[in-house]
Amino acid sequence: MSSTAESVLSHFRSLCAIPHGTYHIDAISDYLKDFALQRGLSVRQDELKNVIIHKDATPGYENEPAVILQGHMDMVAVCDDPSKKNMLTDGLDLTESDGYLYAKGTSLGGDDGIALAYAMAILEDDSIPHPDLTAVFTVNEEVGMDGALGIDLSDTSAKRLLNIDSEEEGVITVSCAGGVRLHAVLKGETKKITAPCVFLSLNGLLGGHSGTEIHKMRANGAHLIAEILAELADEYEIRLISMSAGEKDNAIPASASAEFLVPDLGDPDEFMHIVEEIEDEYRKDYEGIETDISLFAGIQLPQECICFSEEDTERFLDYINEVPDGVIEMFEDIDMVKTSLNLGILKCTPEGLTADYALRSNVSSGKEEITKEVIAITEEYKGEWETFGDYPAWEYLENSPFREKAVSVYEELYGEKPVVTGVHAGLECGILAEKIKGLDAISIGPNILNIHTTREKLDLASVERTWKFILNLLARKDRD
Repeated sequence: MSSTAESVLSHFRSLCAIPHGTYHIDAISDYLKDFALQRGLSVRQDELKNVIIHKDATPGYENEPAVILQGHMDMVAVCDDPSKKNMLTDGLDLTESDGYLYAKGTSLGGDDGIALAYAMAILEDDSIPHPDLTAVFTVNEEVGMDGALGIDLSDTSAKRLLNIDSEEEGVITVSCAGGVRLHAVLKGETKKITAPCVFLSLNGLLGGHSGTEIHKMRANGAHLIAEILAELADEYEIRLISMSAGEKDNAIPASASAEFLVPDLGDPDEFMHIVEEIEDEYRKDYEGIETDISLFAGIQLPQECICFSEEDTERFLDYINEVPDGVIEMFEDIDMVKTSLNLGILKCTPEGLTADYALRSNVSSGKEEITKEVIAITEEYKGEWETFGDYPAWEYLENSPFREKAVSVYEELYGEKPVVTGVHAGLECGILAEKIKGLDAISIGPNILNIHTTREKLDLASVERTWKFILNLLARKDRD
């Protein structure tokens, strides 16, 4: 039996060489299929490009409960400088530092490439004792769990699921939030006028995952740029040309920019002074949370530009600022978010304003209520909307033999009990539990920091310890 995680990291590095951002997973899906075929394993690749690999139990484990090993192929592919790295065609530039693995200038995709790597290392090593295994690799999890929603698992009899899509070692997740995406569009009229033009950029925010880090009360770049523009509109006539923030609806935007005309600009120095005051204001508001807020304004001489009217500009900004942001409701009895809302992508072009939201709740009623509220506000501001990617919450299971086994194995290995909890983020367990009645599921993972950002890094020692835990969990027989 493999005692180190060298094979896991080898597979992970190979996966990182294959571009696999959400919606661009054909290559990695084919790679996983070929991996199975080359090793004589039973494999099925469906029309969505989900991959299901089966491996029989090792001798002596034929009567143990079958287990599904599960993770998703796609990563949130973000880049510091897209002009230098095309994440649709280029692999990642990996490097190690201080015990961490990360990718230079891009996200790493530890979420959830590490799950694939763990499963691949187990599937290819015949010395590892385990029950009947089914490895389920799904697609496009990051944008609505499309793969899990569309997968057919009627050919598996397994009732236990080991999801490896958590990012904190020593934590066993046993429930998660449900969610839905909402896309809103507000249209307006444009015309050409000649006036001084201002480019405004907001940078230095922490950003992060809109589920696991929403409770940290970090600034949302999309909302903050709209607030800043609204403050400037209190002093000047603002004619919006363009606006942009965020790349993924489930990531908190870490930067934003806007371009607009200011017909009544007057003294440029006075305008710049107001911008500096606004920057100081928000630095104080987020003191202790955001440490590097940076607001830059550049003023150009009067020029003819296509822009929105002052009324449409005001409507767009008021809309963004009226929609709630961040934590909507906490649980009363435990320190955990119940319902949240994240504006992950904001764009304004001559065609109008578009906003993409990720809505989450650990209770179905909370998801329904916040969805209705966003729809009502969107319609109030003469906008159109559509929802997609609706997935259910994964509810806590009172009786879970698999959970109890995992707790026992962890305690024996490390001399302390793991944390058993729920998470305010989307996991595919809830969807799969609807497809497999009586499914007993847990979610684990090694330490991965700053997921969905270019600061993402994988704790190599934690990868090793988690590997040991997975091997011992699979090797432990129910009667032991």
